[in-house]
Amino acid sequence: MNFVIPDDYDKAYLGSPHVERLAPHGKVQVYTDPSRDESELIERLRPAEVVIPIRERTPFTAERLLMLPQLRLISMTGTGVASIDLKAATTRRIVVTNTPATSVPAVVELTLGLMIALCRRLPAIDREIRDGQWPQHVGGELSGKSLGIIGLGAIGSRVAEVARAFGMEVFAWSPRLTADRARQHGVTPLPLADLMARADFVSVHVRSLAATKGLVSRDLIARMKPTAFFINTARAAIVDEDALWEALSAGRLAGAGLDVFTQEPLPANHRWAGLGNVVLTSHRGWVTRETLDRFMGAAVENTLAFLAGRPVNVVNPDALA
Repeated sequence: MNFVIPDDYDKAYLGSPHVERLAPHGKVQVYTDPSRDESELIERLRPAEVVIPIRERTPFTAERLLMLPQLRLISMTGTGVASIDLKAATTRRIVVTNTPATSVPAVVELTLGLMIALCRRLPAIDREIRDGQWPQHVGGELSGKSLGIIGLGAIGSRVAEVARAFGMEVFAWSPRLTADRARQHGVTPLPLADLMARADFVSVHVRSLAATKGLVSRDLIARMKPTAFFINTARAAIVDEDALWEALSAGRLAGAGLDVFTQEPLPANHRWAGLGNVVLTSHRGWVTRETLDRFMGAAVENTLAFLAGRPVNVVNPDALA
């Protein structure tokens, strides 16, 4: 077998014991530098019978899949598979697997970190101290505030648990949220419009799907309190980014913590840089040493199960027909 890891840009898997488990089954090639062009990428991928991509760094379009005749398995790290044309993969009987819940702790911690950074004005304090000042900003507390969670899945439910430990009241909306599940996680279920209007903090944790594109609309953003903060560690497409920027720049929102953007990487002199009431991170919600280790451990387990004829965590089961 030929195994290819095409995008280990963090250099996390050179010498990884997880990757070494594949060695008895064939040749393993790990690429740590981005390919310079499409032809080079295809040349790297062409021998592969199994590809283990790191999150969604390497898209697998229908056109690319056509050029990979040996490919049998895409063992994706992470939950999201939006970068893969699942219909084309299924047609070509390429099985796609994922690693559910492996990035939950990292995303949860960054979400709470952004909330604290915003309400305590930590970035501004840091900058001013470095400039020789001794700032006297008066921040706020999470305790006693309300958090509205959009999407009470694996990440959202854990955010709710941690927020409650901080003394926050937690509201939640999710496409299929039941009263039993809300009680289980100690949250108050609300219609999305009411959640946006009542919460002191709003945090997005739904998946990026056709059904959730633009879910957080201009109208919903307009319902938020001017003292409220908005957090997005999910995907930019879920939010009307123009409406959010306008609300923040006009002072109709207190601030935002953003890890995801419509255009990534952000260009030089991007519009977000001019706003002093936002905390920006470079799509780092999931990136920790521990997450990367869990990613590869689970992806290798999926790969070995597939090779043994007992595939697990299959996203497109019709490919097994």
